[in-house]
Amino acid sequence: MQRVIPPDFTIQTARCLLRRPIAADLPHVFAATRFAGFYDGMPGEPAATMDELEGALPESWREWDEGITYGMTIADLTTNTLLGRVGIRKTSRVDEWNLGFWTHPEHQGQGYMTEAVSAILTFGFEELGAIKIVASYALWNKSSRRVLEKVGMKFIAYIPHAFKKQEYWVEANKMSMTRREWLLLGSGDR
Repeated sequence: MQRVIPPDFTIQTARCLLRRPIAADLPHVFAATRFAGFYDGMPGEPAATMDELEGALPESWREWDEGITYGMTIADLTTNTLLGRVGIRKTSRVDEWNLGFWTHPEHQGQGYMTEAVSAILTFGFEELGAIKIVASYALWNKSSRRVLEKVGMKFIAYIPHAFKKQEYWVEANKMSMTRREWLLLGSGDR
């Protein structure tokens, strides 16, 4: 049985604090989505207005409370600067979760996301009881691929029609890690 994760739950890494999103995060999220190309590797389109983004926040809290999705803001541990978002969502398969993430363009290439994804894997396997965690990235997104490889995820499938962007299909690769693989990497020794 999955345990209930309280709204004030946090995860601390060497440089980051992962926490449930709050309204004060939204201007930073909105600013990130305004960078050219930022949303190209994600399904859907970014919020067109701050009001639209604000309207989505209660839905993310509801999904947290219901144990469907745990979307977390990644903040700098010392300055509280928003660095990005990471989340883990229950799939239709028993004990399988899907993770997704993005880094604010001003903070990319500094290793924050590798820290955050490693922490979310630990959260998934230890707190949520996941047996398998999967993630996908747009084929051209080499940075996301590197993050997933660094944390030990392995390629499992090529998806030629992962999602549509405007009228074009985006190709993706799917990666995964099982609890057993995670334990073999020594990740369960923390």
